[in-house]
Amino acid sequence: MAVFITGGHGHIASWAAYFLAKEGHRIILYDVNPMAPDCLDPVAKQITFIKGDVMDFPRLCDVFTRYKGEIDGIIHTVGIMGELVLENPHGIVKLNIGGTHNMLEIARLFEIPKVVYTSTGAVYGAVAGTVSEDAYPPNPSDLYGSTKASSEFLGLQYANTFGFDFRISRVYFCYGQGKLPSRFIRLYRLAFGALEGLDDLKMDKGADQKLDFTYIEDAARGTALLYQKKELKHSIYNIATGIPNSVGKVAELAQKYSKFSVNVELGPGELMQRAEALDIRRAKEELGFEPRYSIEEGVQRYAGWMEKML
Repeated sequence: MAVFITGGHGHIASWAAYFLAKEGHRIILYDVNPMAPDCLDPVAKQITFIKGDVMDFPRLCDVFTRYKGEIDGIIHTVGIMGELVLENPHGIVKLNIGGTHNMLEIARLFEIPKVVYTSTGAVYGAVAGTVSEDAYPPNPSDLYGSTKASSEFLGLQYANTFGFDFRISRVYFCYGQGKLPSRFIRLYRLAFGALEGLDDLKMDKGADQKLDFTYIEDAARGTALLYQKKELKHSIYNIATGIPNSVGKVAELAQKYSKFSVNVELGPGELMQRAEALDIRRAKEELGFEPRYSIEEGVQRYAGWMEKML
């Protein structure tokens, strides 16, 4: 049996595929981007790639008809993040929510028993400190968080109505091997841009913003654990580190480990309304999840990958 992963060559999807393949799972990756990231090289024999768009419902139906009886679960990761939603709100809101709806319909029509949805801590909105799954229900403070919360509610109700298992992995500010800072939102460029040697890393605010930066391998491994767990007490799990770090500190670490001589200038204050960290006790207790990389270890690993890429 196979795991079908949307956005399969993306950041979280590719690493989740890696960890699941290492555990012996057969993987079907579905993405508009045919370029496979290097993390998949060691498990390439266990992966089938299919080029396709989650908004192309007839294409999805064709694929699931072809593999009928061979797919026992879906991990849906497709979504545009952060302020990028504002560049094309009509198209991206449609993608973030409509793509999820398409995959839920596929699960219903083809009787796929399990769907894991990669959501985000952005659904909690402008709350202080460290947030837990039940103590802080979704109350997003921006359009991006609203698309993710909407998809969560849609998935939970599809599951309740049509009888399949819907699980939510709320990840938070993932960074690391597989994606260059220049291809991220502004906050990532400021925090990690020194590793890539980016210019004009200046902002009049943001140094004091504390966030739960999570190394990509930890976020993907936690999501893979959520997929693999047979019996669950809950549907929603925070997958992060539980530790807040300021953007200013991360930018300093990026400068420390960068091969480039880059100056980062950040003024005081915050850039966005977000919780500082996610409470991961539920994931630790019920999934056996434990983050393996501190922020410094993660930045150092990210720098090592960047040196090979640039």
